[in-house]
Amino acid sequence: MIVISLTPTASPEQLEPFRKAHMAWAAKALEEGLLLAGGRLVPPTGGYMLARNDRTAVEAWIAEEPFAQQGLAELSLTEVMIMSVAPGLEALKA
Repeated sequence: MIVISLTPTASPEQLEPFRKAHMAWAAKALEEGLLLAGGRLVPPTGGYMLARNDRTAVEAWIAEEPFAQQGLAELSLTEVMIMSVAPGLEALKA
């Protein structure tokens, strides 16, 4: 499991033109099974995503993230070996 932190380096107004592209990028990864979950912080000052696959594949995927490509956000990756989960969340261990 890889936890991805997205931290904006620009104002919300600068991010807004790329928000739809960011959401489409995330939706495609959800459909493909690479992204398991994602969401914004409250208040909206960034976000976190949970991805599965090897680090190289996830790094290639985040290289296509629209905010980061525009220099408007930084992404960091943290690998986590999930050891225990609540019933129904077994996919997090894969």
